[in-house]
Amino acid sequence: MVGMTAGAASPRASAPSASVLLWIAALVFAGACGGLALSDLIGRVSALWVANAILVYFLLTNPSRDWPLVLGVGLGANFAADLVMGDTVLTGAALTLCNAVGILIIAAPLRSLGLHDDLSRPKPLCVFYALALGPAPAASGLLSAVFFYLLFGRAFETQALDWYATDALGYSIVVPILMTVKLDALKRMFARDQIAVTLALLGVVAGTLLLNYFARAYPLAFLFFPAVILVTFQRGFAGGAIGLLMAAAYLMVPVLTGHPRGALAEHGLREQIVLVQVFIAVIGFSVVLVGAALEERRRLEQGLAAAKVRAESAREEALVARDEAVRANRLKSMFLATMSHELRTPLNAIIGFSELMNDELYGTLGDPRYREYCGLIRGAGHHLLSLINDVLDMSKIEAGKLELHRQVFDIREVVSDCLGLMRERAAQSGVALACDIAQGRLLVDADRRAMKQILLNLLSNAVKFTPEGGRVTVRAHAAEGLLALSVADTGIGIPADQIGRLGNPFVQIRGHAGASHEGTGLGLALVRALSEIHDGKLAIESVHGKGTTVRVTLPLVRDDALALAG
Repeated sequence: MVGMTAGAASPRASAPSASVLLWIAALVFAGACGGLALSDLIGRVSALWVANAILVYFLLTNPSRDWPLVLGVGLGANFAADLVMGDTVLTGAALTLCNAVGILIIAAPLRSLGLHDDLSRPKPLCVFYALALGPAPAASGLLSAVFFYLLFGRAFETQALDWYATDALGYSIVVPILMTVKLDALKRMFARDQIAVTLALLGVVAGTLLLNYFARAYPLAFLFFPAVILVTFQRGFAGGAIGLLMAAAYLMVPVLTGHPRGALAEHGLREQIVLVQVFIAVIGFSVVLVGAALEERRRLEQGLAAAKVRAESAREEALVARDEAVRANRLKSMFLATMSHELRTPLNAIIGFSELMNDELYGTLGDPRYREYCGLIRGAGHHLLSLINDVLDMSKIEAGKLELHRQVFDIREVVSDCLGLMRERAAQSGVALACDIAQGRLLVDADRRAMKQILLNLLSNAVKFTPEGGRVTVRAHAAEGLLALSVADTGIGIPADQIGRLGNPFVQIRGHAGASHEGTGLGLALVRALSEIHDGKLAIESVHGKGTTVRVTLPLVRDDALALAG
């Protein structure tokens, strides 16, 4: 029976073969005859009905399209067993119908919920037990009680309770074992590298049985439980099933042969069989629950191992991707640096000749429009040269090749120079420039050109985003050994959700109607990079529609430290 588990559990393209149907008929017939024989032995209904459990197993392990055939063969065998054991055709048909109701109440919900193929998982197992101990035996028991009451006058409650106990024990003991014990697991237990431990574990079960046999005067049957659970822990469902069968045989054979042991001898035959089967059912229930927990743990461990493999693979891929990204970034920086140098040479010529033409060094240009065009060429050339310088500087910073020429100087000098350079542009845009610098010297140890580049970029951005009539203010103050150099404007401001994006290369905010202003988006990125290589920080504060303040903080050089160095 166990050997058919693996094959029956897999879906098939065709109907069950004749041999499989023969197996179903033979097993159900044998189970029904055995149950009826036991029923005749102890009076009325057996305490364990195996035939229905076997048929439930075959329904769960076969596709639903084959159910009519499987159910027909199984119920036919059940009906035949009733007739062979002496029931009338009417009684056999009624009992077969009652059995069919209970079987379908278990099999149909499990199939519809997709929980039919693996009772080793906690959820399907709990649903199965809920059906097998509840509506399935209760419904079939009530139907049988109605039939026997109406035809034979048998006590309704007694019949219903007997049938319920019969079906519930059969379902709960037999079906989980059949569904969870696999042939390959049995083979692994007795493989060459496992057989010694397996025999030792089964020896523990046998030892508890022998101890109980030779010490019959003592209630030692409770030792069966830990022994069987030990085998289950070590060998899973298959080991637990073998241990359970050993304990069941030890307890049931003496009862059926009229030689009950221990406290069982004080009860009648019916009570002896009921007590033994309930005891077996409790152990079987524990075996299945423990086995399900162990199987779930095994699956989780396998999932964890697979997750570790995937994580390791992802880590290796991430390292490769990082190396590729570093290489690509290095190549990009080299390309930008090379192209910037190549572009500067012809661009300087364009700017130089446009200035010569604009100054009319070798004679007049004639039409005034030519002078205007020369001015446009010169302005566009200077703007393009500024962009190329920014790209070149940014590529040098990213490649770690920007050389700083540090010197100690007063930041006032840089502020004054930058304001002078930006004043004409600000006036053309109708923007007022203001300066607020603290008294005393503000000495920094920095690259003068880099500081000038920082402030010019900040002033250029402020003027660009400040409408006519606005104001741009440069502030420089000392606080706690740091220089706070800031440029504040009364311009359009920056939306709160875009402030975090600024300072990254090639990122620009969108202005009104989604339009972006001219430039590469390198201005603030360059300011941030130059600040950081001077051990400084960049901070941006803005209120949309009211203005923006960009602040750079740098370490100050104290006068006493400068004197000591000198």
